Amino acid sequence: MKKSKIRFTMLLALLLLIPNLAFAQEDVDTVPEQQAQDVTGSIKYETKGHFNLRQHIIGKNVSKVEDWSPYEAFYISFDPEINAHWLCIQWNTVPENVEIWQMDGNDTVLAQMIVQEEYDTILELEKDTVRIGFFTDRHGMSISRLALYTEGVLPEPFYHWQRAEGHLDYLIISTHPDDDVLFMGGIIPIYGRERGYVGTVAYVATPSRLRVNEAVQCVHAMGGDVYPLFLDFMDLNNKNANLFTYRFLPNVVTRALVRLLRQQRPLVVFSQDVNGEYGHWQHIIVSAAVAEDCRLAADDAYDPASAVEYGTWEVKKCYLHLYPNNALVMDVNTPLASMGGKTAVVILNFDRAENLFAEVKL
Repeated sequence: MKKSKIRFTMLLALLLLIPNLAFAQEDVDTVPEQQAQDVTGSIKYETKGHFNLRQHIIGKNVSKVEDWSPYEAFYISFDPEINAHWLCIQWNTVPENVEIWQMDGNDTVLAQMIVQEEYDTILELEKDTVRIGFFTDRHGMSISRLALYTEGVLPEPFYHWQRAEGHLDYLIISTHPDDDVLFMGGIIPIYGRERGYVGTVAYVATPSRLRVNEAVQCVHAMGGDVYPLFLDFMDLNNKNANLFTYRFLPNVVTRALVRLLRQQRPLVVFSQDVNGEYGHWQHIIVSAAVAEDCRLAADDAYDPASAVEYGTWEVKKCYLHLYPNNALVMDVNTPLASMGGKTAVVILNFDRAENLFAEVKL
């Protein structure tokens, strides 16, 4: 395999504006994009047994949650005169086989879908939709927030994400939300936004819906276009390592990541330090698992169920943070035209502004 010798310099994910005449734009008349208007207050809830539903899920506090039992139905409706165009849903837990129906005033079904297994759903409503039904299967469902908007650009944290076709150019595997920023934050703005490679972040351990929000907004702020992925392992600090080892077993993490690699099909994978940066036990397990998984994903004898479901996959390159051999350099000081002349800047440690990556030999 061809070896590269470049030293990656990472950032804390602050994108600072650097004056640079090369990126100055001539003044031109532009029409500002129409902003979507929040009409959530117009929603009428049709459900039994959920007396505080409105207070729980129409506010922006995603720590308030409403749960639905298996095989339960839930309906919302609204007046057609409000011109609703988007329904945004923030799930407290990733939905499994939740079905959503859009209906007109006569309860004629205009469209129906099974929700993607993601924490956020943005549904573009069919014309004449005035009633929406949610139907759970044996898993039930749990919602943190519902929001209804008119046509236009949605506010954060609702973004219009792209869907990767076929495979990803790169995948960043981060143990927790923020590890990607602290140790690998230059990849998305430089390789993703500036150079046009398609990729995203996979978070192994996610402690709460609030942290999911932070992770999603951070990927977007760094210039990411593809919705991040969440494996939903428990977030456990070093103090809890002995008590909860069974919740983060290396072989279980390895299998989950092999399935992820086969499903997402990245050409290049980035992940964390073999020593866990500052010795975090979950970082260490993830780093070791990623190095092994880049080989195992191509082996149809390992986890044959996912090999049948997704096919095997050969990762071309794997890079680990702070790896001592074959060091690579990333220039984070050059202004990025795609980011309006901003630059990716390392602020992690003023005395040591370089975080090194190197290739794991496959």
